Amino acid sequence: MSDFPELSQLTELITQGRFSEAKQIAEKLPDIVQKENAFGMIYYYEGKLDDAIEHFKKAVEIDPINSDVLFNYGKALFDKKDYKEAWRYLLRIHNKDWAVYDLLGDTQIVQGNIPMALYYYRKAAEISPLEEMKKKYLEYKKHYHQDVNIAILCLPGLDNFIRDIADILGEVYNVRLVVSENGNEIVQAYEWADIVWLEWANELAVEVTNKLEKKGKKIICRLHSYEALTNAFLYKIVWDKVDTIVMVAEHMKDVLRMYHPDVYKRLEDKIKVIHNGLNLERFRYKPRTRGYNIAVVAHINYKKDPTMWLQIMGLLKKIDPRYNLSIAGDFQDYRYHLYFHYFIEEAGLRDNVKLLGHVNNIEEFLEDKNYVLSTSVHESFGYNIAEAMAVGIKPVVHNFYGAKMLWMEDTLFNFIEEIPQILEFDYRSEVYRTFVEENYSFEKQIRQIEDVLLKV
Repeated sequence: MSDFPELSQLTELITQGRFSEAKQIAEKLPDIVQKENAFGMIYYYEGKLDDAIEHFKKAVEIDPINSDVLFNYGKALFDKKDYKEAWRYLLRIHNKDWAVYDLLGDTQIVQGNIPMALYYYRKAAEISPLEEMKKKYLEYKKHYHQDVNIAILCLPGLDNFIRDIADILGEVYNVRLVVSENGNEIVQAYEWADIVWLEWANELAVEVTNKLEKKGKKIICRLHSYEALTNAFLYKIVWDKVDTIVMVAEHMKDVLRMYHPDVYKRLEDKIKVIHNGLNLERFRYKPRTRGYNIAVVAHINYKKDPTMWLQIMGLLKKIDPRYNLSIAGDFQDYRYHLYFHYFIEEAGLRDNVKLLGHVNNIEEFLEDKNYVLSTSVHESFGYNIAEAMAVGIKPVVHNFYGAKMLWMEDTLFNFIEEIPQILEFDYRSEVYRTFVEENYSFEKQIRQIEDVLLKV
């Protein structure tokens, strides 16, 4: 709003309670977003909350990533006690300052999501110049601390899905994340713990449940798709010692039942489904449109069915040569490396397919993309799909077993001939972002995990 000199006068009038004069100035603002935002501010300070929200909403609909408008809208929604909607719009602010994190914390504290509230308060305290903010964080942390020891045990290289969870739970509980193959470290953490979280149902879970006494501890094991689709570990774990089995999707329960019916029968009453979650503050939403830039974010291996990518690009090139595919991922098999380099040249796809290898900054990679493509033969979730949707990108997803339970049906395809229609169908960035906010937020995941911890 600083681009318009009238606004300093408008702010002064609002502060003085001279609302009629402020409205006259607001009416003359040439920018419609600034005009709606200004009227929202006037009505907010007049105490007319519904009118303020109406104007802020109009401004957001025109400019969905305007930080000033998003903050004002979020604050008004919070005052209206619409805490979830306040959280939604505050989280979409790209460059968050301490006041945004503080208000995000408030949206969580009033909903009883204490770990997430403290996480946001910590973020605010780290960047705020105000001692009051640091004091607020420390006082809340002390007030809500629970003297419960939680050991999260994981083998090296397998902690990608649990690190952020451990960090946030550590705001309330005493948490040790032990990523190690060292037996002494694992035993020490186990002995210290009241609750033990086994991050995978793998060889570590086999060792812990077979060799360590339960001693009244509560044991939780998270069972991923890898273990459900192999015979390596499930029959070696002493499941009687495990109190709760966490699975990341409903269809993974079906997979366990289909391929390991004896194990499923023993575990059925202990299974709790908790979907994966994204820390959405890391994914900057913006509206996007149809285009020609397609992304793949995946390791290049058999599970991803990568040869289908090239068949799809052959089809799309015939429709419009501007279609291009950028692949962010490394080869995990020499056969695919050989095939891709040969076939791209042989099929004349050099200008349409770019092999980028491993990409560290996925958000930067996705900045100019219109679609994300997933052709996996199986997924328990699909972080690449959720992350793309979180920034407003339309997904195009092969209909693997369970996909209909996870993703919007109008983004799924059975045969590659259906893809052009999906690309041309309505493009709805707001819908994609909202879908992830509703179903796969970190807030939702943390709340459900804490419920398991408290009820074990």
